[in-house]
Amino acid sequence: MNKFWIIVSEVYKKNVKSGAFISMVLSPVILIAVVGLIAFFVNSNQKLPEIAILSEDKAITELLKSDNNYKINAKITTEKAAEKALKSEKIAGYLVLKKDKTSLSGEFVTTPTSDKVDTGSMSQVLTTIQTNQIAKELNLSQKDLVNLTTPAMIETKTVKFDETGGEQTTTDSTAKMIKIGSAYVVSFLIYILMIFYSAIIAQEIASEKGTRIMEIILSSVSATQHFFGKLVGILLVCLTQIVSYLLIGTIAYQFGKSLDFVQEVLKGIDLFEMLKGLIGSSLIFFVLGMVLYSVIAAFLGSLISKVEEASKAVSPLTFVIMIGFFGGMYGMNVPNAPLVKIGSYVPLFTPFIMPFRMANDTVTTGGVIVSIVIMLAFTAVLTYLASMMYRSNVLVYSDTGLVKTIKNSWVIMRNERKKN
Repeated sequence: MNKFWIIVSEVYKKNVKSGAFISMVLSPVILIAVVGLIAFFVNSNQKLPEIAILSEDKAITELLKSDNNYKINAKITTEKAAEKALKSEKIAGYLVLKKDKTSLSGEFVTTPTSDKVDTGSMSQVLTTIQTNQIAKELNLSQKDLVNLTTPAMIETKTVKFDETGGEQTTTDSTAKMIKIGSAYVVSFLIYILMIFYSAIIAQEIASEKGTRIMEIILSSVSATQHFFGKLVGILLVCLTQIVSYLLIGTIAYQFGKSLDFVQEVLKGIDLFEMLKGLIGSSLIFFVLGMVLYSVIAAFLGSLISKVEEASKAVSPLTFVIMIGFFGGMYGMNVPNAPLVKIGSYVPLFTPFIMPFRMANDTVTTGGVIVSIVIMLAFTAVLTYLASMMYRSNVLVYSDTGLVKTIKNSWVIMRNERKKN
């Protein structure tokens, strides 16, 4: 067992200390920090566009001043002066209002290079004024006006029947959003991490094989210990990256939570509830998905004789991961589609699709348990076969391609089992 942990330790230390790992950890952090700083400076330096309003009714102008999306230049009162100011870029545009007994209309004049002005908010204010004018003409009271303009309300209530078909339970919308967020996090993390780490795992497994040092290593340690030592070492590197992001995120949140910009971004988001949502079935699918794809990547790495061939060897796995990821996105929108239901029980796609089905409450607890059992069984069998075939092909140096190498490894494994 000591030899196994020596392999794990060496693999872990070598990769964690490498420039590639440090770059991989810091790159998204730096990118997010740069985007955040740009957004912060844009938000803090953003000035309200200045406009002019040309209207004979001063009361309307005063009401439009209450809009916080722009500020009004009260000195400009004629169209000629407004055109001159617009041409010299002193204002972003001007609004010409026309009014009669029952209607109110306006024309907003601007240029392609002027600051953008939200005319939608202007329209809302003018609509309210026009509605009040019409109500006055029709001798409607304020109560009648409120009743007339109050929209019909439709309240959505989602219910889920228990597995016996009896009592129904109401699904909380906040809980559903947390589940959906957890599903997105799980799918995205598996997709990103395995796209990066599949080639790294394959390279690590094939590294000694490519330098023909494997014969010396296997004289003191078994092929099985070597295989699992490499695999566990890389998984710990991956875990270190995730923990690093959690620590960096926690520190950044503690320093930035008092900023108005951060509070605006996180408005209505309960981070604690989101983290609670991740610690559950979604976490189980994440762990199983990472282990499953890592085992496949390690197996593919054992089939090659040169480290340079690692990317080529794991390319089929990359396509499978992409299909699973986009299948999960599709399953979010149509969780009841037959293809989605079937795919959620296929082990290679389960960690991507099943969390979205859970978020949409389109699968029972029994269905979730069945999918987890299938994934566990499939991962266990695949890990056993991968370790057995690794033991058979670890000293086989062949450039005949993946398919032929797998066939040769299978034949060697069967012959060794017959001898034993």
